[in-house]
Amino acid sequence: MENFYHNGCFILGPTGPTGPMGVTGATGPTGPTGPMGVTGATGPTGPTGASGITGPTGPTGVTGPTGETGPTGIMGPTGPTGPELDNNYALVVNQATDISSGSVIPLALQFSGGTPNITVNNTTITLPSPGTYYVSFSLTGRFGVNQNGSIIPIINGVPQDRLAPTNNTNSVNSDITIQDGTLIQASTNSTVQFLYTGSTAVSRANFFVSVFKVSNL
Repeated sequence: MENFYHNGCFILGPTGPTGPMGVTGATGPTGPTGPMGVTGATGPTGPTGASGITGPTGPTGVTGPTGETGPTGIMGPTGPTGPELDNNYALVVNQATDISSGSVIPLALQFSGGTPNITVNNTTITLPSPGTYYVSFSLTGRFGVNQNGSIIPIINGVPQDRLAPTNNTNSVNSDITIQDGTLIQASTNSTVQFLYTGSTAVSRANFFVSVFKVSNL
């Protein structure tokens, strides 16, 4: 630019054209972060996504300790009393006699209890009232070696072969015991007898019969 002076003053001439832009200087340091703005309102909940595949069931956990026992509940009312049992019983015997094969064994009443009583007449035991009786019997005696014998109960006049126990002697011991027991469903005045059958007679026989009523049905 040229300066023109006139009487001690200068006159500014016209501005010249703008020169080319200089090289950009280095970026200055970052200024401090400004304060956080106010949080905007929560947007609406989006739709629920599809259910995924259920994973496998995990292993069963360890069983926890047993809890305390709860208080005992109130006892319920006592039920009605059942029918009273006619407690009939008896012991019947035949002692120190000989019994031949094919004989109905003679019997004698040793004792009897309950009402009405169980009775015995010669070879016959009479069960006086309906119900279920348990009758057990045992015969011991001398048969001789290598012999056999059997006791057949006769109920209401009918031999009960399926209830007949059998035993055998051997060449060393000639004594024998035959014993068994059975339940009898009796009506009023049912009868019981015992038939001995065997390969030989029984000498010095002892025969015992026990009778107990176990139910009124």
